[in-house]
Amino acid sequence: MTIINHVTSRFWLAAVLLLLAPFTYAEEKPFTVAILMFDEVQIIDFAAPYEVFGQADYDVFTVSESGESITTAMGLSVTPRYSFKTMPQADAILVPGGDTHEVMADKEVQHWLQAMQNQNKYILSVCTGSHILAESGLLDNKSATTFHGAMDAFEKNYPAITVLREKRFVDNGKVITSAGLSSGIDASLHLVSEVSGEEKARSVALHIEYDWDPDGGFVRAVMADQYFPDNQYDWPEGIRFERLYSFGDTADWKTAYTAKTPVSAAELQQRYKDAMAVHDDWEAVTKSSPGMMRWRGINAMREWTHQVSVVPEEAPDTYTILLEMHHTPVE
Repeated sequence: MTIINHVTSRFWLAAVLLLLAPFTYAEEKPFTVAILMFDEVQIIDFAAPYEVFGQADYDVFTVSESGESITTAMGLSVTPRYSFKTMPQADAILVPGGDTHEVMADKEVQHWLQAMQNQNKYILSVCTGSHILAESGLLDNKSATTFHGAMDAFEKNYPAITVLREKRFVDNGKVITSAGLSSGIDASLHLVSEVSGEEKARSVALHIEYDWDPDGGFVRAVMADQYFPDNQYDWPEGIRFERLYSFGDTADWKTAYTAKTPVSAAELQQRYKDAMAVHDDWEAVTKSSPGMMRWRGINAMREWTHQVSVVPEEAPDTYTILLEMHHTPVE
């Protein structure tokens, strides 16, 4: 009798385990991210988020309107996995930037994004990808950011959008926009933290050796070069420029170009001086040395010193034009 009861008990235990097996061992469907691809897309805008989402164990795939190969900025060829018609359902859509002039005007892309907004939990843009979202109407009456060099045009062209210049990314809940290039890493890590928790996001950031600061971080749009006077200089016809470097921080900035032109250094300086003369908030200061001109201005509650040097080089008709800026807080 004891043996029969023991066998019966084992039978029922096995039956219960079989019934529970599908619930106990069923794998959870991974979070899925679709990345929009188009000609002239910026490589880091899609590749860096792809890495973040892949390291988070999300299902990531690329998609384009036709599914045919595209050519990125810098000439990399990429074949998307899907077209708009063949892609599976996704939880999030990532819209990178780059040269977006053609894709943002594409009605099929606009209609696809509008449909994706209704079907997906999140839409995230990187860099000038926000312009594609704006043209599709997805940012109306929302806050957003974009590439630092495109903010003025973004603000002018889309008055229904509140442009935030001092944010690396802006989260509207369902729609997230990020600033330029590597800012997409921060926005992607933020999305991972929203979906899978901050611990997961920090683990991913550490694995890819990225110094992630979810509460702050580097914001390109607030660097000092934003205060350089915006001039349309009357340069000599046929002058050719090549940028040597451009760097700085929130207080100081240096930019240098080589200029190839047969005119004299004195004429180049005079043309720059004439351009500066139209700005009421800048005043000329005594030259500090031959070949250098200096201006002082009050802008955004700071006093800025702006100077330009035109230095002839040994090569014929070649000059180095150096722009420098420094600020001190206004008392």
